[in-house]
Amino acid sequence: MPNLEYDFNNCVDRINSDSAKWDGVLWKFGKPVLPMWVADMDFPAADCILSAIKNRLHHPVYGYPDHDESVQNIAATWLQKRHNWLPNADDILLIQGVVPALYAAVRAFSEPGERVIVMPPIYPPFMHAITENNRYLETVPLLSDVSGFYTIDFDRLESAMHHSKLLMLCSPHNPVGRTWTLAELLSMVDLAKKYDVRIVSDEIHADLSFEDYLHIPLPLIDDHSIFLGAASKSFNIAGIGGGIAWVGDPLLRKRFTEELGRSRNLGMHTFAKVASKAAWREGFEWQSALRRYFMENAQHIQQRLSANLPHIIYQIPQSSYLAWLDLRALGMTDTAIEQNLLQAGLGLNLGPSFGPGGSGYVRLNFGTPRKLLDQGLTLLENALS
Repeated sequence: MPNLEYDFNNCVDRINSDSAKWDGVLWKFGKPVLPMWVADMDFPAADCILSAIKNRLHHPVYGYPDHDESVQNIAATWLQKRHNWLPNADDILLIQGVVPALYAAVRAFSEPGERVIVMPPIYPPFMHAITENNRYLETVPLLSDVSGFYTIDFDRLESAMHHSKLLMLCSPHNPVGRTWTLAELLSMVDLAKKYDVRIVSDEIHADLSFEDYLHIPLPLIDDHSIFLGAASKSFNIAGIGGGIAWVGDPLLRKRFTEELGRSRNLGMHTFAKVASKAAWREGFEWQSALRRYFMENAQHIQQRLSANLPHIIYQIPQSSYLAWLDLRALGMTDTAIEQNLLQAGLGLNLGPSFGPGGSGYVRLNFGTPRKLLDQGLTLLENALS
């Protein structure tokens, strides 16, 4: 049943709103399509965020923002409330965004030519941050079973750690939707300590983990890790920017702060702070209702695929609003998949962009009202049936 207090079934027209997802379809796909690709949602921001921004707009001067310690304090309180982790607020850095921080982390914690580990299929900027900074991309592909459930290849990970100094972790994992368990995280941390490997953990999707899958912040078990997060995915404010980094070790924090400064990635601008503080301070119930709506959408996808496209392998994700669909049983090339989708009028992310293990897959964004989701699933059925 839809949540009666927060109506996520209302379809908002996003055309001509400077939306990469909607207004950028001709640039991205070359023709009009229903866009279900880039990871933003089709829901209005929470009322608490809209009210906070409107209140700030009443003051007509928008100059350089001051340092505001309340952001760190409010972020720490949010992490405790949502994830049972209360970090020291003084160890939290304000950043321009998580992706720029990924790039900065590669430069801060590795040297040119050194190997940096990722576990694909994975969000493409992880790989770009490594190769574009002249590091060697060390891939340790995830393992998947016949149901589409993914696990970490710990034997291969240990082998890679013999000659690497940095692991870039996606937690929860985009695009496969795994929320890593305590046992998996402990095994990863044990290996990292054994081989002196630093872990940078991008946890931008953490707030969207479903209730049956407890997200565990990596710093709870590895106080020498680097944590990256933001309100952007959780509250659909990616266009406003901003984020946080936590570095508990003073020497590592100094190193990361210096690199963020050289990259001009330190700090959050005025409206990023206003929106993030409102989200973390007042948005808990809204965001909890949103997670329930996503779970219902994820189950709805399973029902539609089981009935109409049973050869597609789909594992309901444990977090967020991204469906990772295995089309390999259809026997189609990635080019044929792309052509069929475009002919049907549907825009998805193609699997090869997520690195090794992505060929034959597509990623579908179901962070959208049920009516639009059903339209997209109908187009998917037309393209692949």
